[in-house]
Amino acid sequence: MKRLWWLFAAGLFLLALIVQWPAAWLAPRIEQATQQRWRLGSVRGTVWRGQAVLYSLDRSSGRWHPGRRIHWDFVWGELLRGRLAVQTGLGDAGRVRLAAGPRSWSIEELDATMPAEQIAVLLPATLADYGWSGPMHARARVFSCQWGRAGCVGRIDLSWTKAAVAYVPGPPLGDYQLRLTAEGKALRFDLATVRGRLRITGAGELSGGALRFTGEAWANGEHAGNLETILQALGRPGAAPGRYLIEYREKIR
Repeated sequence: MKRLWWLFAAGLFLLALIVQWPAAWLAPRIEQATQQRWRLGSVRGTVWRGQAVLYSLDRSSGRWHPGRRIHWDFVWGELLRGRLAVQTGLGDAGRVRLAAGPRSWSIEELDATMPAEQIAVLLPATLADYGWSGPMHARARVFSCQWGRAGCVGRIDLSWTKAAVAYVPGPPLGDYQLRLTAEGKALRFDLATVRGRLRITGAGELSGGALRFTGEAWANGEHAGNLETILQALGRPGAAPGRYLIEYREKIR
């Protein structure tokens, strides 16, 4: 009887440890998963329910910049479906549910806004170093991937407003729509301009360790400024005067 009591007490102690598992445990995991480009600060609560400030790395200066405060709640009901799921909120900036099961992980119910510079640090290769800025709103119902890079399926729609790049002086370039579509091991993206002084349309793909994009761009309106000179350097003349064919190729390490 005494032995059973000790086992019961040990079980309660273990359960208490699990329930009170500190949220700080997540910080190094987030940093590792994002290749040291995101980290959590001012972490409070537990793994199951907590909050923190999301920091992003400025790769050019090596400094960490604070972003939005996020909070999360473990969705216990998903255990009945054999999944782990966390509902994450960004205050008035939106929400997203992150889920993982034995065979796949997924991004669900995504409806959130983040600064482009905080998202850009996650981009592959030199794309992250162009000094992106402007709010970016993302929407997706379900975007899921198999473990072990076996392939993904789903779509994410991005709206980028007041888009700007540090290398292009002057007012914002414009507002753009970017659609990401996962097709197995390939990620296709389609870009269109809503409005702005830089008009660009095109499509590309990330697959087989290579990033490819082909499109057409042109300067627009009285605020076009020095865009014409930049487009001449980046592209080659298109079918119509003032339009330029843009091609981008880069190997992803």
